[in-house]
Amino acid sequence: MRLSIPAVAAMLMLAATPSAFAHAYLTKSSPAAGAVVGASTSSMLLIFTEAVQPKFCTVTVTDSAGIPADTGAPQAVPGHGNELSVPVHFSRAGKYTVKWHALSVDTHKTHGTFSFSVNQ
Repeated sequence: MRLSIPAVAAMLMLAATPSAFAHAYLTKSSPAAGAVVGASTSSMLLIFTEAVQPKFCTVTVTDSAGIPADTGAPQAVPGHGNELSVPVHFSRAGKYTVKWHALSVDTHKTHGTFSFSVNQ
């Protein structure tokens, strides 16, 4: 198969530019996956690869027995459309699992899980 110079140039330009159709993947969190935090931790921060729509995002946090931690609704971080802040209260020490579902501003859905531990 023979490609023309304009076709090759177009493919190179597309490969070199960030995709406008990317999904919002989790790139960082606080607490981080595998971290150990104190029981006084009062919020979580989730950082995505692109802006998300907080009204359509969910974050659930459960302990090793499947009992949900007390969390509030995910909120946008002012000036950072790709960040969500989630209020949280831990009633006991142990391992916690975070399950998140995000909807990016370009309407792509993503989800994932990670775990961390709380000590008293």
